[in-house]
Amino acid sequence: MPKTITIELEEDLYNYLEFLERVRFVRSKEEAIVKALHFFKRLSMHDWLPKIYRIGNSRIILFDRGMLLDIFEHLTESEIYNIGRLTALKRKVLKPEFRDIDLTKPDNWMIVLRELENFGWGVFSKVEKEIKVEYCAVPIPYLRGYLETMFQVELREHRTDIEGLVIFIVEGRKRDVWL
Repeated sequence: MPKTITIELEEDLYNYLEFLERVRFVRSKEEAIVKALHFFKRLSMHDWLPKIYRIGNSRIILFDRGMLLDIFEHLTESEIYNIGRLTALKRKVLKPEFRDIDLTKPDNWMIVLRELENFGWGVFSKVEKEIKVEYCAVPIPYLRGYLETMFQVELREHRTDIEGLVIFIVEGRKRDVWL
């Protein structure tokens, strides 16, 4: 059963809610607040301290995408791919939740893909042997190396004519997970 609360907002927050409503980004101020609270809850933002942001046990740093791409710009595609693989290997070892999950089973892939979405890497969906990636924030070779290592599969990148959309097609099992 829904509950009702009444809150007071600073004028700038109220004006922002009115703006969102006026440009039809949200249907109502109430909807915006409920959505924000769901997002707050999903990201465990109650763990955020001043200047230190955490999601679960991970510390999060907010990076402008351009700054991130500046780092990758001086690496070869092969180096970027291998860094993605190394990141996945470390993630599998250091993230206790992943240790007991068989990520070679496609039914479990959405656990990883949902985490990447929560971390702002992009929008992910899986249909049979395809992983659709939209608005990817990291270089595609890095993501491919990460996903191939997490799922122990070979992925073929299918470029589309739609900007910001990449589809990975599973080509088969990948045996060598070490660099």
